[in-house]
Amino acid sequence: MSEALERLYQRFKPCVVCVVVRDANGDLHRGAAFHIGNGFLATARHVVENIEIVEIVPHHYAHKPIQVRRVHLHPAERVDVAVLETDFSLEHFMTKVQIVEGDGFREKTDFVPIGGHLDDWVGDELVLSKAVLIGYPPVPRIRSLVAVAVETEVNAVVDRYDGPHAHFIVSAVPRGGFSGGPVLSEYGFLLGVLTDSLHRGDQPYELGFSSVVSIEPLLEMIDALGLECGANSALARELFGTGDAASGQDQSR
Repeated sequence: MSEALERLYQRFKPCVVCVVVRDANGDLHRGAAFHIGNGFLATARHVVENIEIVEIVPHHYAHKPIQVRRVHLHPAERVDVAVLETDFSLEHFMTKVQIVEGDGFREKTDFVPIGGHLDDWVGDELVLSKAVLIGYPPVPRIRSLVAVAVETEVNAVVDRYDGPHAHFIVSAVPRGGFSGGPVLSEYGFLLGVLTDSLHRGDQPYELGFSSVVSIEPLLEMIDALGLECGANSALARELFGTGDAASGQDQSR
């Protein structure tokens, strides 16, 4: 990983959490989510839809346990984006923690800034640019949960026939536990949300292409629901205007 991408990882890793869920058979699974401001966590819809959220495990800088107040799903069922309303906070980290880096202190943030690249604006300009994917895939033989960071590259921008919005194809190997994780552009903003693996029906999941939904549906939700998540809300209002997008679905917990 290059020095620039390493700094990107160090800056945003406190904002990424592990989402542990239990399915109808009682089996545990995990995905990722990330803080977009004021306790709101963005993730993939399939990570949290119609399933029990057992625990949200934050980076050690955040307080825990984290309480989920409400689950907001994008109103379009084919859009794999959701927002969790929680009490997640990095206040202690931002006000009490100083990390020495070189001759000064490391720059800190408590949220992931969303890019402004709406679907109509996305061409092939970002193809072959670098990015960092952060998530919580299971790692055999380790003693404790650990965030995994992967350097990846944008290989293509595609339109999928099974859902709206632009998707980026990235080079990272798709693994369970990365779902819902942020893909952070080398230019310092959220490129999109890791959703799924595009693979043939008879192929293993890991042999597919990692698919990343772009940021437009997330900004739509922030605007439509009137979510107050700081700078990301201001961007959503600037791009859409409050109330212009369709309202989201709620799954109260």
